[in-house]
Amino acid sequence: MIKQTPAQIYKSDLRAVSESDSFQNLSTFNFGAYQDWSRKPFGTLKVLNEGILAPLQKTFTFIDTDTEVVLLPLFGGMEYKDSLGNSDFIRIEQIKHISAQKGMSFELSNPYELEDVNYLEIWFAAKTCNFKASSNRFDFGFSERNKMNSLFEFSNTSGFIGIYDGRKEGFYALKNHLNGVFVFVINGAFEVENRLLEEKDGLSLKKTATIEWEALSENAILLLFEVPIENL
Repeated sequence: MIKQTPAQIYKSDLRAVSESDSFQNLSTFNFGAYQDWSRKPFGTLKVLNEGILAPLQKTFTFIDTDTEVVLLPLFGGMEYKDSLGNSDFIRIEQIKHISAQKGMSFELSNPYELEDVNYLEIWFAAKTCNFKASSNRFDFGFSERNKMNSLFEFSNTSGFIGIYDGRKEGFYALKNHLNGVFVFVINGAFEVENRLLEEKDGLSLKKTATIEWEALSENAILLLFEVPIENL
């Protein structure tokens, strides 16, 4: 019997798009002026945006509530500055984790003269107790293929990334059975819990202890988050 769990697919071509001459933003969930009942955040995962920043351009973000922010470059690298005086440069196979307090802001800049920068910007609701502002950069790389590599862990939230050869399979067991799982395909295609996901598609799963997947293409890259889903 095929296992069925409460799930929702977020198709790439249905993401909300906002753009200007210098910046394009594609939102998996409701963001800014875009609001749709079918695109509500998943538990503590509030924002999953893909940004494309033109050469020598900047984009500015203001944080209106305590938030855990993760920046993940997909192509190129970008300069980071925030209102607390921190600055950094982030490239592929690195992430930037920012514990951003309400009222904080940050700026991302594309330093390249001819190439766009492409990245994911991911927001999680912050744990309310003892939340402190911080900013850290981490290398992750793909030390082993066909397995998930740890990206981060905070506030009962975990993030993983993996690169897979075609027809290789993967498996994840939740650390907390009350949590949910959100997966996002960065590159290629996967079958996740008997559902086809292509590039930049997402899938949320609740009330499950484990999930399984199979890569359907070479160099397929999968992002996975285990998040609290209380109040859902």
